[in-house]
Amino acid sequence: MPQPPADSTSLGSPQDGGDQILVGRRSRGRWAALAALLLVTAAVVAALLMRDDSHTYRLVFENAGQLVKGDIVRIGGADAGLVEAIDLSDDDRAEVTISIKNEYAPLHRGTTAIVRAAGLIGVANRYVDVSPGPNFRPEMADGAVLGGDKTTSIVELDQLFNTLDPETRKGLQGVIKGSASWYKGREKLANESARYFAPALAATDRLTREINRDSVTFQQFLVNTSTAMGALSKRRAELTGVVANTGATMKALGSDTKSLNQALVQLPPALRQGSDTFVALRPALGDLQRLTDATGPATRDLAPFLRRLQPVVSRAAPRFRQLRLLFDRPGKADDLYDAFVDLPAIARTSRSSFPRARKALRDSTPIFGFSRPYTPDLVSFIKGFGGAMAPYDANGHYARTMPVFDAYEIADDAEGGSLVPKAPGARGRSPALKTGNLKRCPGAGARTPDGSAAFVDLGQLANADCDPTQKVGP
Repeated sequence: MPQPPADSTSLGSPQDGGDQILVGRRSRGRWAALAALLLVTAAVVAALLMRDDSHTYRLVFENAGQLVKGDIVRIGGADAGLVEAIDLSDDDRAEVTISIKNEYAPLHRGTTAIVRAAGLIGVANRYVDVSPGPNFRPEMADGAVLGGDKTTSIVELDQLFNTLDPETRKGLQGVIKGSASWYKGREKLANESARYFAPALAATDRLTREINRDSVTFQQFLVNTSTAMGALSKRRAELTGVVANTGATMKALGSDTKSLNQALVQLPPALRQGSDTFVALRPALGDLQRLTDATGPATRDLAPFLRRLQPVVSRAAPRFRQLRLLFDRPGKADDLYDAFVDLPAIARTSRSSFPRARKALRDSTPIFGFSRPYTPDLVSFIKGFGGAMAPYDANGHYARTMPVFDAYEIADDAEGGSLVPKAPGARGRSPALKTGNLKRCPGAGARTPDGSAAFVDLGQLANADCDPTQKVGP
């Protein structure tokens, strides 16, 4: 048999031992690598668990608006964080701390926040609605504060009611109670009407869109409506009277339902008769058209006339207001209306007083006819007598009198006649001195160059008791 090589025989046993040592070393290396991987994984998990995955910010509101810890913070309608705490700031405002998730953070400058209500049911159903600032603005650091100029508190219903005065709140309470009384016993009808609420909203939406298509016209409508409401507010007393009178009219109509029923029964025949009347008037429309065509050239000048009339009407408006006050002024016995009201009583009084006054004037006519022309003589007497009694001394007033008869005569000169003294021997021999002058006419005691004295009235007041020949001079 051939013999194996010497080296193969001598190395057989040591080869098996080396393989076992190599396998053992490889197994220990694998366990060490697995342990290191587990350590790294545990470290990563621990880092992830201990890492803060949100950003916190502080929002300053005028009031917390019934926010509570744990309320939702929303951005664009999505839940983006929570309310972490609510504190009181140094200036007595609500300081709300919120946390924002990483996918919505960080926030940028220009961010605003507002407290909103999630629904009408519930009390603490508020959330914070955040409107992030644009991305090109600088980022806000964790713990940054949004001041009161960037936040808005929710307006509560009681705050709205507090803006109303007591009288308005009382009226609103009356409306609410009246609505409750109105729907009492009509719940089924109210539910039936609620079915039409959604179609009404849809119709309102279409109406709003149509209005928005012509916003300029709608704006003019609002402006004109505001002007009309302002004019109505100035006449609120008259408007209140119209409403009160309308209410009284409706009440009267309601109290007389029988007559109203008869009117409704008679209304169809009246409408039919009116229709027949309009049919009969139809041929007249041709004549009316020809009249319109004939007046067309004249109406072209009407517009310039109305433009020229506008300033006149504007200036006349204050006068018409004054004329209105002349006929109707607040107060008693101060306008024509009050005068017309008093006219019947005056007429009744005048039926008896006017005949008496007419008789008294008729009987007094001769007296006035006699005394009227002597008025200048009477005034001259009073004036002369007052001058004669003007001197006074310690004993009182006294009169200086010196009777002189025929001591002067009237000279015929260029000045129209003047008094000149007579010689003492010629006094008392003038033919002008007469006695028995008991029927002097007015002005007979004066001599005038033109011979106008004495005065004799030849009219209704003629004085038959005077003699014009009894006067001074020839």
